[in-house]
Amino acid sequence: MKTKRLPSGTQDKLFRRAEGVYTLEHQISNILKTRGFQRIETPTIEFAELFDDKPSDTLYRFFDNQGRLLVLRPDMTLPVGRVVSTTQVKLPLKLSYSGKVFRYHDDMKGLQNEMTQIGIEIMGFSSMKSEYEAIFSAYTVLQELNVPNFFIEMGHAKVLDAVINELPLDKKGKKQLNQAMLNRNISELRELTQHYPSEIGAFVSELPTLFGDIVSVVNRAKQLLPTNHEITMYLEELLFLSELFDETVQKRLRVDLGMVRTMDYYTGIMFAGYGEGIPDSFLNGGRYDELLAHFGVEKAYSVGWAMNLESIFDLLYKQKEKINKPKKMIHVEDLNQLKKMSALEKDVELSLFHSLEETREFAKKWDYEEVWYLQDSQLIKEVL
Repeated sequence: MKTKRLPSGTQDKLFRRAEGVYTLEHQISNILKTRGFQRIETPTIEFAELFDDKPSDTLYRFFDNQGRLLVLRPDMTLPVGRVVSTTQVKLPLKLSYSGKVFRYHDDMKGLQNEMTQIGIEIMGFSSMKSEYEAIFSAYTVLQELNVPNFFIEMGHAKVLDAVINELPLDKKGKKQLNQAMLNRNISELRELTQHYPSEIGAFVSELPTLFGDIVSVVNRAKQLLPTNHEITMYLEELLFLSELFDETVQKRLRVDLGMVRTMDYYTGIMFAGYGEGIPDSFLNGGRYDELLAHFGVEKAYSVGWAMNLESIFDLLYKQKEKINKPKKMIHVEDLNQLKKMSALEKDVELSLFHSLEETREFAKKWDYEEVWYLQDSQLIKEVL
């Protein structure tokens, strides 16, 4: 008998969830199109060497019939970089994409190994307008989807780089720092700064607490740093970027100076999106100016982000937000009444049940808002 089980970290999407994620993908794609992003698609399968800087135990790897090592792509940015570097396409470009990505996690962590991502890559523009457009396009998407109570948190990859260089940390120390930052472990950071003393020890110890309102966090961080320290320049960069947005957007912005890279290739400002009821970020992005150099291409200024569509759907569904238009269903007793269907609104669905009561039960179960039916030749619109 064939197995009925699924591989770890994968799931079947049924009905509302399948339709919801599909609808979100198309809604977001259309929003990005109106902002001038051009669609690009890359294969789900790539040669493993494209991702040779990724931990091998996180990749789905297999051999083809010629013995070549392949992987299911774990992210979209590297494949997009491959396309730009191997085709005649010229920078600058604003690109958008969507599709499946695969990252293996231990079974005990309960994380999804297969995700649907949608995202952008802004390549070849050196101005900070790129970061502005990346964050503003993400904000626009979330606003138009009516994602409730979301916020976008900004950080800077070079903050931790400067900490590592100044302490200075050996390989073991770097690993300890990274883990302490992920765990927000202040006591472990204090032990680390005692073992590797420096003039920024107070700043490093307080890094897990340096998040929230941008102006107040930046001012507090400056007080912990020596005058004119290198890190101050990165703080000013974050503050300057935040001030480019109007007040409506600023209300959705936060800062986290202890933000750890979600992708190794980030080189500057990073950002992540969060919402109520979702423990992890559903949006991750940042600047990655050195990525194309891996493909033998001259340095290209680049910024991008990716959204997890399943997480956004969960956020919308848990908040009882309607992804689709209000649903209506019409019940007819006499098959001859079907002739009148063409005169009805296009978004009215025909009930396939025999009885009105069955139609009502089904409509309530699947969150329809109205049931329509004919009574004494009059159309009744029953609100559920």
